[in-house]
Amino acid sequence: RQMGVDEIYLGKSQKFLTVVSNLETGEPLWFGRERKEETLDEFFRSELSPLRRNRIEAACVDMWEPFTKSILRWVPQCRIVYDKFHVMQHAGHAVDEVRREEFFRKGGRMRGVVKGKRWLLLTRWTNLDSRKRQLLNELFRLNRRVMKAYLLKESLDRLWTYTYEGAALRYLNGWIDQLRWQRLKPFQKLAEMLLRHLEGILNYCRVKVPFGVVEAVNGNIKALLRRGRGYKDLRYLLLKAQRMAAVKTEFLVLQKAA
Repeated sequence: RQMGVDEIYLGKSQKFLTVVSNLETGEPLWFGRERKEETLDEFFRSELSPLRRNRIEAACVDMWEPFTKSILRWVPQCRIVYDKFHVMQHAGHAVDEVRREEFFRKGGRMRGVVKGKRWLLLTRWTNLDSRKRQLLNELFRLNRRVMKAYLLKESLDRLWTYTYEGAALRYLNGWIDQLRWQRLKPFQKLAEMLLRHLEGILNYCRVKVPFGVVEAVNGNIKALLRRGRGYKDLRYLLLKAQRMAAVKTEFLVLQKAA
């Protein structure tokens, strides 16, 4: 069995919601308040018997250390796979730091070009239309540091296309080697973080967890929170989210049958 563990930010008043899901069915299994190590401990303690815990083969999580510690304590046989979307989110933050540095370092016309380009720089090139690509190309012609940061972010995504661990490691080492000549401190910090979490990144070569399922579950929950303007009863919210997941599964089955 494969499980996903993630958190959803609920705002300053309610903090975080911990979400545990079944990656094979796309169904949310359990919600907990906040994102502490004790929060996930409670899930393993109260919701899973020792037999069920022993059946867990892989867990897809972000790089939040309390979650990793809890999983290693309760299901030590489980392979921890760090979520690609969270890793790429860190890469996006690195690009944005470079953009902000250039905004304050440059003056005049250059500031006007860099300003307001944050969302463009965070978007994958393949998802941009021709007009937005033209805007980015204009920025790249005027600022090579921003261009290098964007290309580094885009090329990192290729890491999850590899099937063999050795090939993935060679690619990551080659990606990190490029940073020696770029003088981009945010990406140097990113590289250090990737090396600290190397085992969980390479585990994707050993067990292919469906990253998109975690994002889909979170998207459903966020939609419910927006409609209901918040839920104080987590049990009720869980039932609503499970029903939504079941309805979507039924719809896909009917589509395939048709």
